[in-house]
Order: sequence, then C-alpha cells, then structure tokens
Amino acid sequence: MTNKESDFHDHPLVMVNQQRPYTCDGCKTEGIGLRYRCERCNYDLHHQCMFSSPKLKFQGNQYRFLEKPLPGPNCTRANYCIDCRNCDACGKNVKGFVYHCSDTGWDLHPRCAKLDCKISIGDVTFWLEKQGPSTCAWCNKRLLKGAKKKIPGWSYVSNYDDYNFHVYCVMEMAMQSSSSASSSAITPVMEETKLTDLRVLIKSKKNGANSKNKWLEILKIFLRTVFSILLGDPTAILASTLAHLVTEGFLH
Repeated sequence: MTNKESDFHDHPLVMVNQQRPYTCDGCKTEGIGLRYRCERCNYDLHHQCMFSSPKLKFQGNQYRFLEKPLPGPNCTRANYCIDCRNCDACGKNVKGFVYHCSDTGWDLHPRCAKLDCKISIGDVTFWLEKQGPSTCAWCNKRLLKGAKKKIPGWSYVSNYDDYNFHVYCVMEMAMQSSSSASSSAITPVMEETKLTDLRVLIKSKKNGANSKNKWLEILKIFLRTVFSILLGDPTAILASTLAHLVTEGFLH
C-alpha cells in the first residue's frame, strides 16, 4: 500500500477499499468503498476530499475550497458555522469541507461538486438542474422533504422529462443499497412502496418489454455513474454492484 501525504492530517493516509460505510472526516458525510485512511487515528477521507483543489468552476460559477463552512447571513458566529448552510446540490447540511461561491452564495460538498452536469447514455441525456420540472421518481416529490425555499435540491432530469431523480434521493438509494450489500442480504433494503412507484413509472412511461428493458439498462448505467461519484469510489466496482441491486429491485 502506498502512503499519501495530506494537508489535512498529521500522518500519511493509505488508500483502502473497504465495503463498510464510514463518515468522511473532511466533509462529514457518508461514504463506502474507496477512501484514504489513517488506521492509527481512525481518520478517513473521500477521494474528492483528499484531492480537493483550492478553486473550481461548476456550472459556470467559480467556487473556492473551505475547510469549514462560513456563517449564514444572520448567524452570530464569527468565523464558521456547521448549522447554517446546506449543500445546494443534495440539500444536506454542510458540516465540514465545502466549495463556496461568493457570487451566488451556493455551497457544495466536495463530492457533489464533482457531479457530471450531463450524463449521456445512447440517445438519452440526463441534465443536472437546480430544480426539476417534475416530481422525483424515488420520493415522488418535486422538492426535497423539509427543503428550504432557497435550496430545493438539484435533480438529474432526462431530456424527454421521463425521469427525474433528486441528487439527495440517488444518494439515499446508494446508501440503502450499500447497507444491504454489506449485510450480505439477498434483497436490497428499500421501502416497498417506493419500489412499487418505480415499477409503475417504468410500465406507464415505457410500454412493451423491449422498451422497458432498454430503460432499465439506461437507469442502471445512470445510477452506476452517479453512485461512483457520490460514494467516492472512482473505480466504480462497488458502484456497479449497488446499481445492480437497485435495478434488481425494480424487476421483482
């Protein structure tokens, strides 16, 4: 194993690929699979947090990297606050590493800042949009549950508006599937009502076995692509397994 020096930890970190969930000590969000770890300190970093850049451009806006989130507009704290800000992509609270855009006031978790703005699969393209025009196929809502007015949560929307997935919900799908995989369960641990909604969605929008199978393959590739980013596993080996678990749920 190769040791990697990090600007964020006193000891070198070793790249490991363990299939149990963990909390990244950089951005404070969940992960599974590939990580950079200090066994001595029980310290873990996502790939995106380990190799963060001082600045990046995302959807036409410039962001700068911060180790701690800035206080909100009405916050009384002087330097940083872990309660005020939410990621504009997934809607989850920002408690650690973050990319902040001073022009828009937007905040992004490091892994969310690496999301592809466009995912093309054959003749279907999923676009990353600030607010989807239709309800999410997973939660059946347009806005995230408990979302703030200014942070509705971004979505991947197909070019025909056939499918819309909140970034937050894709993350939830990934973590639910990873829990199932790590516990060696045969069936993914998912809410049956949501799986039923997805089956109905596929049948209602895509009639015929060939069309249904085509869209299941498209969804599998789409989920594998997004999972590989959100889980912090660039090899996509684990992400491929999780995507298979999700789509197997669609079929039963």
